[in-house]
Amino acid sequence: MKNNAWTTRRMILLGLFIAVNMVATYIHIPIGPSMMHLGTTTLFITALILNPTDAAIAAGGGMFLFDIFAGYTTYAPFTLIIKGLMAYVVAKIVQSKDYKGINMKINFLGYVVGGMISLVGYYLTNVYFSGNFIAPIAKIPGSLLTTGIGLLIALPIGIQVKKAFMKVDKQAYHVK
Repeated sequence: MKNNAWTTRRMILLGLFIAVNMVATYIHIPIGPSMMHLGTTTLFITALILNPTDAAIAAGGGMFLFDIFAGYTTYAPFTLIIKGLMAYVVAKIVQSKDYKGINMKINFLGYVVGGMISLVGYYLTNVYFSGNFIAPIAKIPGSLLTTGIGLLIALPIGIQVKKAFMKVDKQAYHVK
């Protein structure tokens, strides 16, 4: 999308991607004191398709709703900020210059940077909740695994999904 006007199309895409990010986060496996989930996978794909602001709204909002509905309400505001920032930065990187989210090397870089934002953000959040710097270290493997799985799935599939969206956009707007 080229502008930030509140069009019907934009609102539908935001609603769709908020729902996809929320549902994908429900697909999770507990890993010790943490969990591995597919929300990061959909965050990465969302960042390929939507502009940075909308990617932040959709990914942060979807994972915020997961936290609310799944009983992690104390984490919800932190998730909104961390995952929103993560999606924004990933979208900025993968859509920089003429890459348009279809360059595997740039996407990889964006996903790694996004994973670092999530890792540091949740580490500091867990320091806040636990009151010390040691206990949150136990949650790092789950965060790394979630980012790693997200990267492995989104790297090949995300580009194909992005190309499909680009094709639909061209057809919808009769661009040749």
